[in-house]
Amino acid sequence: MKPRIPFRIGYQYDNWELNLITLPDRIPENDLYISYLWVGSKVKPFLGFILHRTELIFYWDRLEAVILEFDKKSEHYYNRMNKALSERFPEFTSETLPDSTVIFKFTTEKITYWNIYYVPSREIKLIYFANRFAYVNRIFE
Repeated sequence: MKPRIPFRIGYQYDNWELNLITLPDRIPENDLYISYLWVGSKVKPFLGFILHRTELIFYWDRLEAVILEFDKKSEHYYNRMNKALSERFPEFTSETLPDSTVIFKFTTEKITYWNIYYVPSREIKLIYFANRFAYVNRIFE
C-alpha cells in the first residue's frame, strides 16, 4: 500500500471538526485564519513516518497549511524523510541557514512542502501549504 499524506490541502474543516481543538492564532493580523491542534484518537502518519504533533491552519473552512512535528530525531531519520519526499515530488531545493537549520523545499503545481531540521534540538518540522498561502514565514518561526 502506498504511504499517504494525512491531511489534504483544500479539504473542509467539517472533515475533522470533532478531532480538533482551537490554538492561539499563528496569524493574528488576519482573523480569517484559525489554527487547530489535531487530537484525534488515530495517529495519522505522513508517508509512513510517525509524528508527534499536528497543527492545521484553516482559511475560513478550507485547509491552507499543515505543520507536522517530529521530536528528537536523527539526521538519518530526516534524510529518510527527504528521500521519501523526493521520490514523490522530484522538484526540490535545499538551503542551510546560519543557525545550521536545514530546509528541503519540495514544490508541486498547487502545494509546497518544507522539511525543516533544527540541528541543535534534533527536531523536525514538516510544513506543507497551498502555494497561494502568504504567511509561510509566519508559521516557519
